[in-house]
Amino acid sequence: MSSIKRKAPTGAGLGGLLQRRVKARTEPDPESDIEHDDSDEGPSEEDVGSEEGSGSEEDDDAASGSEEDSDAESEGSSDGGVSRARKSAAEAAAQLSFGALLRAQASLDAPGKKKRRGSNESADPDSENEAPTHRKGFKEEFKTAKNSTKPLKRSSKHAPVEMTSKKPVSRKRDFIEVPKVQARDPRFGPLGQGHGYSAPIDEAKLRKAYSFLDDYQEDEMRQLREAIKKTKDPLEKEKLSRALMSMDSKKKARERKDKERQLLEEHRKQEKELVKQGKQPFYLKKSEQKKRLLVEQFAGMKKGQVDKAIEKKRKKVAGREKKALPYGRRTGEDRH
Repeated sequence: MSSIKRKAPTGAGLGGLLQRRVKARTEPDPESDIEHDDSDEGPSEEDVGSEEGSGSEEDDDAASGSEEDSDAESEGSSDGGVSRARKSAAEAAAQLSFGALLRAQASLDAPGKKKRRGSNESADPDSENEAPTHRKGFKEEFKTAKNSTKPLKRSSKHAPVEMTSKKPVSRKRDFIEVPKVQARDPRFGPLGQGHGYSAPIDEAKLRKAYSFLDDYQEDEMRQLREAIKKTKDPLEKEKLSRALMSMDSKKKARERKDKERQLLEEHRKQEKELVKQGKQPFYLKKSEQKKRLLVEQFAGMKKGQVDKAIEKKRKKVAGREKKALPYGRRTGEDRH
């Protein structure tokens, strides 16, 4: 039997001891003592078993009792220390003023709030990342709802169609599509075209429709020649001569285009007749058209006129080639 004295548990320590689970302390195996007793006295196996059972039970009770006593003493000492600390803190707080207590409370609350904020941020790091993605998803959904042309859904086939609240309603109501009226001013559009200036122009018809303007231009040119002869002011005379040259060049260009058109019309007539006979059509190239125009132009001229036209053409080509050549660098000899 152990010589440790037990103390009676009192107060809150009793409930704690009842709820506390105590693990038995491991004791050395008493087989050696049992063998020694067997060698001396030689009892039976049943007596040995009963003695062993009683001895182990007594040892366990002693060990559990010692542990319970130590736990009760430690809990009693800790309770006493806590109660003394509380009393001393209460006495110190009673001596302080109310303003000092408020300042201390405010200083204690401020870091607590910061810690709470930090704890919330650390606890939910994904919440901030989820917010912008949620906003992006809402914007994308809004764009798709705005640009979508799908028919609106209904809760059932008998229910009316409901407009979505995600799509902003415009102030302009487009319930009837009206074609946009395009203004057409003939002063600023090309002649001979229809609404929207998209119809092709038939130059042959246009030339025939406005052929009476050639007579007016001939009269204007005749009047300019007479005015040049009568005027004595050199500046006015030069101005009138430039206007006459411009009208004359336009007249020649118009006659040249008329000849080209007439040549193409004759060629088409001949090709149509050949196609009727069963032959393949032949289309003139631009180079072939120029050759035929030159032949026709020189055919109606005299020999002197042909030489002048050829010389004029040669000078024109030479001047064009001269302009295309790069300029040489100036040297010291050229400067002197």
